[in-house]
Amino acid sequence: MKKSIVLSSILTLTLAVLSTGCGLFETDAPEPKDRYFRDKPQQNAKTETRTPGNADLAGGNASLDGAQQPGEFSSGSGLGNTYDGFGTPIPGVTFNPVYFGFDQFAIGAAEQNKINEVVTYLNSNPGTGVVIEGNCDNRGTEEYNRALGERRALAAQEQLLASGIAANRIKTISNGKSKLAAQGNNEDSHRLNRRDEFIAVRLMK
Repeated sequence: MKKSIVLSSILTLTLAVLSTGCGLFETDAPEPKDRYFRDKPQQNAKTETRTPGNADLAGGNASLDGAQQPGEFSSGSGLGNTYDGFGTPIPGVTFNPVYFGFDQFAIGAAEQNKINEVVTYLNSNPGTGVVIEGNCDNRGTEEYNRALGERRALAAQEQLLASGIAANRIKTISNGKSKLAAQGNNEDSHRLNRRDEFIAVRLMK
């Protein structure tokens, strides 16, 4: 009988320890962020000003959740101005950049005419191609912005392919945040840096 009481007491004590002691293994420390983590604006921060031309005006609220680490990237300047043997830039031919909202890579309706201009040029000029350079503003990690820049360049490539441009006439590059169009650290500068640039090239193949 005494043995049963002792065993019962031990069991009760053990359960009590287990039920209250599990809190010892919890922590209030924030969960570690992965390599693509990019700080979002704080809730009490000033909301960014959106102007016509920002891709997210069309509801392109795509994010980088689950993005894979990009492969190789060049600096965006091209090796010897040949873009790794793809083509040489054509002097005097310029296209308007396509702009994106913060942390976005969907191309909005307001930017579609800029894609159409590239399509029109390529259709009218056989033997030419285009290099699409995806760019980001200077916030966030280098790795995250490389992945985001890649997504932006690929989004433009997808539009060109859907318009009938052959894949061998398109090259994509991610500059991440290494090729800023504006050096300021305000929203006006950030808006100019979130962009795709299009470089017309004379194909080498």
